[in-house]
Amino acid sequence: MQRYFVDIKNNNVIFKEDDIFHITKVMRMKLGDHIELVSEKKTYLGIISSTNPLRVEIQEPILEDVELSKNVTLFFALAKSDKIEFVIQKATELGANKVVLFQGKRSIVKFSQDDFNRKKARYLSIAKEASEQCHRQYIPEIEYVGDIKGVKEHLSELNLFAYELEAGKVTNLTEVVDKAQSISIIIGPEGGFDESEAEFLKSLEFTPISLGKRILRCETAAVYALSVIAYLLDK
Repeated sequence: MQRYFVDIKNNNVIFKEDDIFHITKVMRMKLGDHIELVSEKKTYLGIISSTNPLRVEIQEPILEDVELSKNVTLFFALAKSDKIEFVIQKATELGANKVVLFQGKRSIVKFSQDDFNRKKARYLSIAKEASEQCHRQYIPEIEYVGDIKGVKEHLSELNLFAYELEAGKVTNLTEVVDKAQSISIIIGPEGGFDESEAEFLKSLEFTPISLGKRILRCETAAVYALSVIAYLLDK
C-alpha cells in the first residue's frame, strides 16, 4: 500500500502538490482506494473519497513499530553528488534519524552553505521518498555543518568514528550500543581522515572503531556501519 507524509488539520488531510500528482496521475488511484497516511509520526489508514479535488477520509490508526529503538545520526564527509544522494537514501532505509554532511580536509568535493541550501530540497525529497518506500514514520533531518568542527553541535550520547588506522582491531559494538540512548557514527571522505581530524574527534570522546580488515569506499562504509548498528538495535 502506498504511504504518504501529510499534514492533518481538523481531520482534513493536506497533501503536498507532488504527492497529489503522484496519487492522481502516476498511480491513477480511484475512489475507494486505500492509502497510508503519516502525520507527526503516527500512521493512519485512509480511503480516497474524491480525486478532483483529491480528498482522503481517515479510517483508523495503524499501530506499528518500525523505527529504531534509539536515535541514530550519520555524519558523512562530502563526496561526489551521486554518492551523497545514495547515502541519504540508504541511511533513511536503515533507520537513521539525521544525516549531517561535513567538509573533510581530504574531501574532493567542496561546497558552501549556499551550495547546500540549493541542494537541500533535493536531499529532503530523496529522504522523503525513501521513508515512504520503506514504510517509516519519520523523515530524517539533513544538515550541513561546514568543516569537521561543526559536528560538535549534533553529538549523541555515544559517538563513533570509523578510522582506517583502526582496521582489523575489534571493538565490542554490542556492549557500547546497548548502553547508549543515542548513537552517532562518522564516516570520512575518500582519502580518509586527516590526523588532526582524528585527534579532534578523540578530543570530543568519539570512539574509533574498525569496520573490518578491508578499506571500504566511503559510501560502502556508511551503509555497512549503519547496517551493523540497525541490526544491534533491532535484536
